[in-house]
Amino acid sequence: MKTRDKILETALNLFNEWGVPNVTLRKIAAAMFISQGNLNYHFKHREDIIEALYFQLFETFETEKARLENETIDLQFVLDAAKTGMEALFKYRFLMIDFNQNMRENPKLHKHFIQLEQMRKQTYLHAFNLAIQSGVMRAPAFETEYEGLNERIRVFSDFWIASAAVYHEPPEQTVAKYHNLLVEMFFPYFTRESQREFLLKRL
Repeated sequence: MKTRDKILETALNLFNEWGVPNVTLRKIAAAMFISQGNLNYHFKHREDIIEALYFQLFETFETEKARLENETIDLQFVLDAAKTGMEALFKYRFLMIDFNQNMRENPKLHKHFIQLEQMRKQTYLHAFNLAIQSGVMRAPAFETEYEGLNERIRVFSDFWIASAAVYHEPPEQTVAKYHNLLVEMFFPYFTRESQREFLLKRL
């Protein structure tokens, strides 16, 4: 693994464990047993590392969006896609644990995150349309119904990781628990056939 990649991996682990305010460039370098000068050759500021990690997350969502064009949309795809997105967020959970603070202290990151949210919104709305066309989800009862569902998902997505951290929930169980809660949010929007299939999966 290249030094730059090792720096990002180490920083990600430290940010996730200690939070952004408690992790300095010196601490990252010490964890890698390298000099801070060596680290500064690759990243001059801590914010540069945070932005690089953010763009790794961004690429994950771009990849997931591309899958929509190449795979059959069925109930299992909807369930799996939701879980993949949550696993990606949890991998970079330091961004979400101190969400408001991170957004306030790094305007550039905040701007980028707004762009990420626009990508997430487009991906979800596109996925909803494909799911409706394939009979997984029902047609909207009113014009903006699925926009409202997307907004509820956005709020949930922004804060479920922080909630898990506040209540000291076991990390190994976090994604599964909140994935179930998210999928249950979808349930009223499934067609009757998809609801039956979903309930059978829960048995």
